Amino acid sequence: MRHVVMLSPDFPPSGMPPATRARLFARHLPGYGWKPTVITTDPAHFAWDVDEENLRLVPPDLTVVRTGALPLRLTRFAGFGDIGIRTFWHQWHTLHSLMAGGGVDCLLVSVPSNYTMLLARLAHARYGIPYVVDYMDPWVSGSQCRLSGAHQNWKAALSDVAARSLEPLALRGVAHIVGVSAGTTRGLLQRYPWLSSGVISEIPFGAEPSDLDYVRAHPRRNAIFDPSDGCTHISYVGACIPQMYESVCSIFAAVRLGLRRNPDRFGRVRLHFVGSSYDPRARQGRQILELARRAGVADIVDETPTRVPYLDSLQLLLDSHILLLIGSDAPHYTASKIFPCILARRPLLAVFHRESTVCSILRETGAGAVVAFGARREPAAEAGRLAEELDRILALGAETPPPTDWEAFGRYSARAMTGRLASALDRAVAARTETPEVLSA
Repeated sequence: MRHVVMLSPDFPPSGMPPATRARLFARHLPGYGWKPTVITTDPAHFAWDVDEENLRLVPPDLTVVRTGALPLRLTRFAGFGDIGIRTFWHQWHTLHSLMAGGGVDCLLVSVPSNYTMLLARLAHARYGIPYVVDYMDPWVSGSQCRLSGAHQNWKAALSDVAARSLEPLALRGVAHIVGVSAGTTRGLLQRYPWLSSGVISEIPFGAEPSDLDYVRAHPRRNAIFDPSDGCTHISYVGACIPQMYESVCSIFAAVRLGLRRNPDRFGRVRLHFVGSSYDPRARQGRQILELARRAGVADIVDETPTRVPYLDSLQLLLDSHILLLIGSDAPHYTASKIFPCILARRPLLAVFHRESTVCSILRETGAGAVVAFGARREPAAEAGRLAEELDRILALGAETPPPTDWEAFGRYSARAMTGRLASALDRAVAARTETPEVLSA
């Protein structure tokens, strides 16, 4: 069995998306001939809350090496808090020890944190070990950042300069690149002509039924709503960025239209937006509730900006009567939350750009209704269709799950996605150069 070292500064007990993606890869890689070792961070150094119960989702035989980090209280004073920067030298020391011992066939880097790519680049230069980078989000923004201007703060400008300077250096020796969507990595080929399209693969988030099975077997308290109070609880669980606000407003317009047409049915609806801020500690800034006020539906909408723990979020999905999926105006935007929503087996309504993979997945699997926008039709123009779809779902009731084609859905399992990753690792090792470049450590 080959040995892959996973550089994943964010890992359980963290429940953040990068930690979940790395955990699922580590769970299924042995089934494809790869033994993983994870280098991550001692959770005492995370800048966000963790749920120790997430450790129960980690395979008990997985080797996890946890390192220290620069104290957050000091680095924040210096103007940065990125976990990849704070753990850089700690994780390089650990990686260097593993490399020196031999027996490592490949490195896998989870992005973010973006700066961790530089560790793999150093290891490749020193030891000739091939490395694969897994992008969850682009490092370089799509538009050129300007160092001047009233709306540009110095931290964003400095981050942009660092990204544009360091990304090409980090990728110079890369053996393969994977990303959650083609749009996530599309800009790499435009920026770096020396990259070949053959070294880039799309590997979306995969569905992991065992996570939902765990919550069903170990239910948690739902602090957001009472599912047995006679109301119809419709939930969106996840971050809601400004690029999603038009879609949110179209949903509110649809509900307002439904209240006018069928007040008895829509009068029982309650909308919940949970974890709407990307800030895991957010306590203020209820932007969705403000949009609801403007739409005249604030009395049936509540917002919890604070991120809830991963397992709590799954409990909310199971307790909800209807689930919402909301996309941004970016065509490449894909939502990892689609798979837990499908596995919750609840009626599902999605509002996404027609080019998003979410639309094709839902249509292929029949796991939910999708209202697509784009190609000259903005989300606001779809309020009528949304009202009709929502009315249809309400008429059927929450007890009627979508007619999901589970065989088709199996192609999107975390195990199947890990199979794609294992193929990328295999190709990376096969293409390993016989004469690695040498740098002094």
